[in-house]
Amino acid sequence: MSFISRRENRVMNHTIKGLALAAGALLVAVAMSASANASTLRRGSTGGSASVNGALPGQVLWTYFETTEPFTTCGTTSADLDGCNTGGNGDNIIRLINPNGAGNTNLQGASAQPVCAMIYVFDDDEEMTACCGCPVTSAGLATFSVEGNLTGPNLLVTGGEGAVDAHQSGAIAIVAAPLNLALLTFGSPSNSQFCTATQGNTCNFGCDPTNHPGYSVTTANNLLGSITHNQVVAGPGSGSTSGLTEVGLFDDAAGDPTNLTYLQNQCGAMTGNSTKAGACTCPAE
Repeated sequence: MSFISRRENRVMNHTIKGLALAAGALLVAVAMSASANASTLRRGSTGGSASVNGALPGQVLWTYFETTEPFTTCGTTSADLDGCNTGGNGDNIIRLINPNGAGNTNLQGASAQPVCAMIYVFDDDEEMTACCGCPVTSAGLATFSVEGNLTGPNLLVTGGEGAVDAHQSGAIAIVAAPLNLALLTFGSPSNSQFCTATQGNTCNFGCDPTNHPGYSVTTANNLLGSITHNQVVAGPGSGSTSGLTEVGLFDDAAGDPTNLTYLQNQCGAMTGNSTKAGACTCPAE
């Protein structure tokens, strides 16, 4: 067995163990833990005299990506339709953190609370090109490669500027939702991604982003996140400057109810056809 295979097995075993423990803890204490977490983490909490500085966890997060989008100068005939004097210079990295529940459930009163990150990717023509549901365990970090997990020619459904670069820039919505224990399975039959066999290939470890069966968004589940951009922008004179920036994801609070319904319906329609296209992938851990 190769080093890569052994590592992947260790990662998978770690993920399965963590989610299995989390699922058991949820069955016993989900109501109590969700209530406690919601009271301390929800937006606008004013319990006691404590004050909070910095970003709060959000139920609906948005960001943009721009990976290998060509850099063009304003005023040229070849200017990019998405905007000149700026471009993508490589992969973008999204990091998600689950601040809900406890990472160590051996402590008295501690319980796990995994959260599903329901991810929806749009190309530069506002068309959904990929979606998937990925679990993030308590105190867990999930790191996504935009090029490796969320976009690419194999996930391209509609055109934007064409098959060459339509998947190189666009918007991403990330919705925090509860783990659906009814869809979680570690046995067989399954969809081979630890969801019941009735679910499609967008469902992972009980996280299904489609309207089959759908999910609800509440303050009991939220996520923190950031994205690292690899950018090139116009510099002094006719030159350009490149570099990395890491910024927080845009917090849309509970989101727009109509849009939340659209995200689930569109994901289900896109991935439920005979091609089974449009399923993004979760990181190994």
